Amino acid sequence: MLIKAGISNKVDDSGVTVGKRYARTDECGIPFAITVDFDTLEDDTVTLRELDSTKQIRLPIGELAQLLIDLTSEYTTWADVVAKHGLFNGSEAADEETKTTADVKPV
Repeated sequence: MLIKAGISNKVDDSGVTVGKRYARTDECGIPFAITVDFDTLEDDTVTLRELDSTKQIRLPIGELAQLLIDLTSEYTTWADVVAKHGLFNGSEAADEETKTTADVKPV
C-alpha cells in the first residue's frame, strides 16, 4: 500500500523489541514509524509514531498512506492528527516481541 502511494519504507522484522526499533529510527531521523501488531489482524488498525514528539496514534490501515502523504507534504500537522485520532499509549503493546515496524521516510 505504501509503495503504491510512492512512500519510501522499510520493514524491520528483527527479533528486538519495538522500543529498540523505535530507537533505531530515532537515531536515523526517520520522521514516522508504523507498528503492525496482533490488533492489526483483528481490527485493521496500525500504530503511527512521530519522531519529534515520540507520540503515537492508532488509525485504520486504509487511512495510513494518505495521512503520511498529507503529513510529509505539510497539508496537515501532527497536532491536527493527534486531535483527530487521539493519543495511543502503546506501553503494554510495546512489550510484545512479535511486532513489525516499518520506517517511513518523506516522499
